[in-house]
Amino acid sequence: MGKKYKNLIDKIVDIDNIRNAYLKAVRGGNRYTIGHLKFKENLEANLYNLQQSLINGSYTHGSYHTFLVHEPKERLIKSLPFKDRVVQHAINNILEPIFEKVFYSFSFACRKTKGTHNGVKMTQSKIRHLEKHGAVYYLKMDFSKYFHSINRGVLFNGIENKISDPKVLTLLKKFGDEKGVGIPIGNLLSQLFANVYGHIFDRFIKTKLKARHYFRYMDDTVILSNCKDELIRYQRQLEIFSRLFMKLKFSKWFINSMAKPLNFLGYRINASYKLIRKDSVVRAKRKIKKYIALNEIAKLNKFLASWSGHLRSADSHNLIRFINKEMNYARASI
Repeated sequence: MGKKYKNLIDKIVDIDNIRNAYLKAVRGGNRYTIGHLKFKENLEANLYNLQQSLINGSYTHGSYHTFLVHEPKERLIKSLPFKDRVVQHAINNILEPIFEKVFYSFSFACRKTKGTHNGVKMTQSKIRHLEKHGAVYYLKMDFSKYFHSINRGVLFNGIENKISDPKVLTLLKKFGDEKGVGIPIGNLLSQLFANVYGHIFDRFIKTKLKARHYFRYMDDTVILSNCKDELIRYQRQLEIFSRLFMKLKFSKWFINSMAKPLNFLGYRINASYKLIRKDSVVRAKRKIKKYIALNEIAKLNKFLASWSGHLRSADSHNLIRFINKEMNYARASI
């Protein structure tokens, strides 16, 4: 991984960095939470106390608030108090740019200028390119319980390839499961940890397998090829590598031709079109009808705003027509 970075703790605890981290934590949707409002009452004193606890090593994070979300599948989310989100932003401000320099361009999760829409666009573009040379096949792989299965020993070996500041490493190790396996879903740093872990997989694919047409969004991975046998060989090697070196296993994997559109990043993709996945459409329609039935127009508008990018990135004429019809009905009923 090349250059290692030392003496990073001074940058993390710099008061200007902590103030910047505070502003990011507020922008992250915490403006009106009780935790933020209490923290804001004595803002400068609280920022100073955070800084001092990080400098002298006494910092420990608060208790997690845990809750379940059920879409698209059930997940246990762990949320830390507001002050701890400030600390995580302060750490991330310094470490994220370091790791961004080594992450590959085909990794799309939780990264600036990346995201699902760019991932879909690049994947479809590669499918179109490969179709000029014959039939196109894809190897689709998903890791089983990715966040909960991350081995912290393997993770920190990856982190220590770039970070050699012992105080920073000690601080990082405070965020996660003390049992040595798993990182909490919902932490800002967990996103960075998960990408560092995924980079181990990326590096093996690019430097050892030398697969050219590979895309990943967190634990959701795809390799494209004109040769089905090549994908079969890749799958066997990746299953062994993941189990032995990453302590992970696949929840599912399969190889198909593009005669069956690729399900990736919430879309069904082939060379000619990209459609929003059927289960996503069903959930969206249910939400829209529920908000209309309950006359919760503000929630409906918020949901549609979040979905607008999803719709614009897909061939969604029928869905847009359905939404417009329901909206017109709702307006007429008010």
